[in-house]
Amino acid sequence: MTDVPERAEPCAIASEFTAALARQQQLAERREEIVTRLHDEVERLRRGETEAVLDLVRHSLIRLHDQILRQAENVTGPLDADELRSLLTALADEAADTVARTGVERYVPAAGEAFDLALQRPVGRVAAEGPEADRTVARVVAVGFVQGERVVRKADVVVSRWEPDAP
Repeated sequence: MTDVPERAEPCAIASEFTAALARQQQLAERREEIVTRLHDEVERLRRGETEAVLDLVRHSLIRLHDQILRQAENVTGPLDADELRSLLTALADEAADTVARTGVERYVPAAGEAFDLALQRPVGRVAAEGPEADRTVARVVAVGFVQGERVVRKADVVVSRWEPDAP
């Protein structure tokens, strides 16, 4: 008679183990469902953010397009150099404003400021008027663009270099 309780005990333990294993399997399946749902939600949010940014750029480019067409309609004859320069500058400003709407700002180094390789790319060299002007910006060829601390594009500059007369 002692055999019956001894056999019942392993059966009860096996039954409890099987039930616990089934609960763990259900929990694992539930976790997998949650992870899948969260992943899908993150992907949906990413797509939405990407579309929002693209919409911003699209709308800005459409505005630039419209401005170019409005300017073209106002041209009634040949433009002199100053009128053409003014027109192209206005279009460049509109393009820079479009870029600014994405969080990227123009960086325009001033003539005479110290050359900074982190923000500027040398594209030319001119003789400096004196040693104090050595390694300074002589002229800006193309403005740079920055987004906070991140340099999107370095400004292209001509750098002044002092070279004393060789004896």
